[in-house]
Amino acid sequence: MNRRATPLLLLLGALLIGCASHTERVDPTRSAETTISFDARDIASATGELARSLLASSRVGGTPEQPRIVAWGAVVNDTCQHLDSSALTGAITDALLESERFLFSTAVAARSSDRDALSAEARAVAPAAKRLKSPDLSLSGKLLQSNVRRDNGGTRIEYLLTLRATDLATGTLLWQKNVQVVKAVAAGMPVW
Repeated sequence: MNRRATPLLLLLGALLIGCASHTERVDPTRSAETTISFDARDIASATGELARSLLASSRVGGTPEQPRIVAWGAVVNDTCQHLDSSALTGAITDALLESERFLFSTAVAARSSDRDALSAEARAVAPAAKRLKSPDLSLSGKLLQSNVRRDNGGTRIEYLLTLRATDLATGTLLWQKNVQVVKAVAAGMPVW
């Protein structure tokens, strides 16, 4: 190898080592800055907190002997991510069903023409427990995203999940809870 090439290769190697980025080990189960997206850990944590708060509220009622009938209203995802809202509603539904204080309405009431088609005898024979019951409560919510520039040049991403329970007979808001999840990104990292 040429004597001139050796010092140039050493200089190039030193430059590459000096320009290499710093590597840091991160525990993804403990770091809020590992991902900037609202991920599965965040969903589990937020929905758990919302379900516990809803179950602790004395205003929403329901007992195993007389469970409240719940219907899901709109859960709006107003973030840049394409989250399926069933990831949020499913975990809350599971927790409420396990409490045995709530049942969920998934059926739609029959149209009047369909009811009229049933004979009076068929309607009389149908047991009361099998008939469609109107929901007592509606659960609805929203997931918002806000990007805030940090002083160090990075970005702080705030996710706010709001859930509310409304009494359908009176239109009264019985319970509401907000859960905030904050992520941070270093300068130059992509944010969506």
